[in-house]
Amino acid sequence: MAGALVAAALVVAPLVTAGATAAEPVLKGEVGVLQPWSSDTNKTSYWEKLYAAHKAVCYKSEGNTSHGKITDGGKTVTLKPFDQSWPGDHWELLVVKGGSVSNNVIEHPKPGVAYASPVNDGGKQSDVSHWIVCKGTTPETPPVTVVPALDWDPATCEVAGVLRKNDDVTWTSVKNDDGTTTWTATPKTGTVFPVGARVSWTVPNLAKLPLDSDACRPDQPKAEETVTPVEIMTCESTTVRIETTTVTTPYVWNGEAWVPGKSTQSVETTTREKTPAEKMECPLPADDTDTGEWEDGEWVCGDTTVTQTREVTTTVYSYDEKGDVTSTTDLETETQTRELESDEIGEVCDLVPGEIESVCVGDVPFLGYEVTLPEGFETDDETPVTITFVNPDGENYVVPGTHPLSSVVLWPGASNGTPKMWPGWELVNGEYVKTDGNFDWTRNGVTVRFEVNPSYETEVEYPAASALCANPPVGGGDDPSTPTTGTPASSNPEALAVTGGGISPMFAVAGGAVLLAGIAAVAFAAYRRRHASAE
Repeated sequence: MAGALVAAALVVAPLVTAGATAAEPVLKGEVGVLQPWSSDTNKTSYWEKLYAAHKAVCYKSEGNTSHGKITDGGKTVTLKPFDQSWPGDHWELLVVKGGSVSNNVIEHPKPGVAYASPVNDGGKQSDVSHWIVCKGTTPETPPVTVVPALDWDPATCEVAGVLRKNDDVTWTSVKNDDGTTTWTATPKTGTVFPVGARVSWTVPNLAKLPLDSDACRPDQPKAEETVTPVEIMTCESTTVRIETTTVTTPYVWNGEAWVPGKSTQSVETTTREKTPAEKMECPLPADDTDTGEWEDGEWVCGDTTVTQTREVTTTVYSYDEKGDVTSTTDLETETQTRELESDEIGEVCDLVPGEIESVCVGDVPFLGYEVTLPEGFETDDETPVTITFVNPDGENYVVPGTHPLSSVVLWPGASNGTPKMWPGWELVNGEYVKTDGNFDWTRNGVTVRFEVNPSYETEVEYPAASALCANPPVGGGDDPSTPTTGTPASSNPEALAVTGGGISPMFAVAGGAVLLAGIAAVAFAAYRRRHASAE
């Protein structure tokens, strides 16, 4: 009988082991057959009934006992040698439990061998929770191995179901609350089940199906569909949108017959290209006129007007044979004349220069000038001119205030009061001393700029060294209006205004800064007249 059990275990165990351990980790300890866990497998009676042919007596333990102990830190169970004073004559069965997934079942376990605990819900080897060991008696006649089998044909609307099960097994049944029946197989006397054999089946109700059940009702009619297409056309698109509405009404069972149920609606949108006639139903775009900005033509100083042009583009729309919109464009150029603004003339044209020279009034140097506004430029200011002496190496000198278009101004660094001064000279301890300061940079030719909005600049030479106003009297701080050397100015009646030499006796007798400036203007006017007559 023991040989038959071993043979049965060898036939079934590899299959169960291979299937149970394919996805499991390597377990510490020996593995017999991993069988599914159930609440029944926690009972010793379950195993005693299963091994009744061997008169099995089973014991449940949670720790170390006289039968064996937990080893490998709680991961295995190791049995002690079988004591012949015990019931039976050998270890019949060892069931190692841990977790609620499977049991490690070993038939005829050997003492001194560590048998593994099964895996837990987390897929890892569990600690041994408890273990069941069974003592058995070797029967004189080996039991017959029987494989329990149960099958059935389901019930239909016409006939009840049919249950089929083998007769060499003891069958018990329990009705369940859901109408099913659980059938359990146990070995008859003199028989044994293979290790891992299925012993329980849940069978559905096999009674003939009632005619009002879902399975017995007639086939459901096909749902009714109503399809309604609607075309939507707009002039903003070259396609026609087609919205197809489908109303679906299914049939539902009312307990006696199929009747129309609640309808549902779906909309599918597609498009198609417009026909040429459909395109031409839409209005054409209005004629489009694009008028450009007026642009000035060329003009030069002396002009008071400028000719302007602009482009006018006119677009006319029409349909072609395909119903597409086409356009033709006409381009025209318009012209007009406008007056030039005074500021425009001032930004482009220079002041018109007249006579611009250095002028001596007695022994005082002045700048005499005359400029004219360019044609077309107008100003209400009687003194619009700003005069700047341009310093090539430093800060420019701007003559204070604004000035008329024709006048004279005191030369930078010069003084017509007491003491009198000249550019490039300073008075030290009553004597005139040459210096690099006091506008010395204006003595060797200087650029003078005249600005209104238009401007003009030219280079003006300081009076020549031979002129009475070129330098102060050297050797003392006497009144420089009294010459110390040279010919008296009163002997030269042409020296009213001197550029580079001489002095007018008119200026010698004049007194006061204002009087000198006025005399300088008269002198400069006389100077211009003499030059004009000479030309």
